[in-house]
Amino acid sequence: MKVGFGIPNNHGVEDPNDLVALAVTAERLGYASVWVREHLYHSTYVAERLGDRPYHDALTVLTAIACSTRRVRLGTSVLVLPWHHPARLGKMVATLDHLSGGRVALGVGVAITEDEFENLGVDFKTRGKLMDETLEALKALWTEDVPAYSGEFHRFGGLRFSPKPKQTPHPPLLIGGGSAAARRRVARLGDGWHTLRLTPSQFDAGRRDIIARCQAADRDGSNLHYSITLPLGFTGKPPSAPVMDRTALTGTDDDIAETVRAYREVGVDEIVVSVSTGDLAENTGAMEHFMERIWPIVVDQ
Repeated sequence: MKVGFGIPNNHGVEDPNDLVALAVTAERLGYASVWVREHLYHSTYVAERLGDRPYHDALTVLTAIACSTRRVRLGTSVLVLPWHHPARLGKMVATLDHLSGGRVALGVGVAITEDEFENLGVDFKTRGKLMDETLEALKALWTEDVPAYSGEFHRFGGLRFSPKPKQTPHPPLLIGGGSAAARRRVARLGDGWHTLRLTPSQFDAGRRDIIARCQAADRDGSNLHYSITLPLGFTGKPPSAPVMDRTALTGTDDDIAETVRAYREVGVDEIVVSVSTGDLAENTGAMEHFMERIWPIVVDQ
């Protein structure tokens, strides 16, 4: 199992350079990856959390991080794929993949903020079908010399597309979400599953379902990348739920290590820890605490 850290571009940090500095610290501490999130408007729960404070752009922040780091992988948790045109997004991600030396992992999802879809002029009801087409179109753009695609929402052909990503055949496409539709999408189109706040029991059931769906489609689902983002909090108090029913990393150091091990045992390849605040000192302190006092307990057992 690997561990990543969630960079709080979604928590109102005023200066995005501070987000880059957090990523540099994460790399120094030994985190395998850093992850950012995406919303374009302050919709529903985002507005309640941030007020008028900024929500910085995911790929712009990752680009700055790419130029300030050397090893740490760069993930999105997640980009809302129906909001992006595949050619525009495909070029941005391919360029970022070259800037970073092939370190991009593209987590993608459909989102549930209906008001945001309305402001963007994107039909909320057809977002699943639009996401499927965008995934197919991205693969064509990244792997075909003269890419061609014809669908309900996207159509192109006859023109070269460059650059291709540095990673071959392309950066891993990690499908987000815990629904049955998301799991079907992983089995058909994904290179992995990246979900949020499922219990170890729920993750285990979801992973088994994906593997079964892959087998039915003549794919090897055990080779996909399985990851999850979870909130981290050092409460010092025992969690209220049994270990297989927890949805966060809370409690004492031993409690948190026990929860991480439970996710490892059900097949999580990478766990992304995230602190629900934009306070830079709290983020740095949590990064250090987890890597220095909890992660050694996990890897030694």
